[in-house]
Amino acid sequence: MRCSSGSGCARRRAEFFGVAADMVTYGKTVGGGFPVGVVCGRRELMRRFREDRPSDVCFARGTFNAHPYVMAAMQAFLRRLDEPGPAGEAPLAEGYAGLELRWASRFGSLNARLERERLPVRVAHLVSVATVTYSTPSRYNWMFQFYLRAHGLSLSWVGSGRLIFSHAYTDADFAAVADRFVAAASAMRAGGWWWCAPGATNADLKRQVARELMRACIGRGGRPAQALGSSTAGS
Repeated sequence: MRCSSGSGCARRRAEFFGVAADMVTYGKTVGGGFPVGVVCGRRELMRRFREDRPSDVCFARGTFNAHPYVMAAMQAFLRRLDEPGPAGEAPLAEGYAGLELRWASRFGSLNARLERERLPVRVAHLVSVATVTYSTPSRYNWMFQFYLRAHGLSLSWVGSGRLIFSHAYTDADFAAVADRFVAAASAMRAGGWWWCAPGATNADLKRQVARELMRACIGRGGRPAQALGSSTAGS
């Protein structure tokens, strides 16, 4: 799908980030979950042929390229986004308008609570997608995921851990998650695992772990390789 510079999709992306982008891309959300990619940009950047050689066309190919099911789903979603729904329901875009402020308030309150409790963990977020960060360098920070799991919260494997919330979450739902998050961090502190060596930095810890890993690989890598080689030679 190609959008011109005056399209609503490109304008919304620029409004959210506060930039006037030359080109933007979108994923499967605009297709209602169907596999699709969308590129939007200024008209001169999106032109697929040269004016002096109009037959020299840049073709867009792909398994789902212009697939009728995908195009129909995308049309229905984008129309529902901007136009009133059945029985006079407000357009979906109006419901999205307050999401950023709502989630910023929720995560802001969680971070303030963690700061009051002097717990070295924070959450950075983009609307309802949050990433766990740590304010104190420690080689044991990775253990936090297990304390969270013990309190009923499972992090994804991405980065230092990610929490993706449904927009249907109420304030009470989020408060329950925040209680478990703080309880897990408190339990990890009680176990002594927020420990950090005085003056340590993340760079120091990375170098230390890399050296230990290298020593371990070198120390146990030689003999098994020789044993394997002699066994193969004698077979």
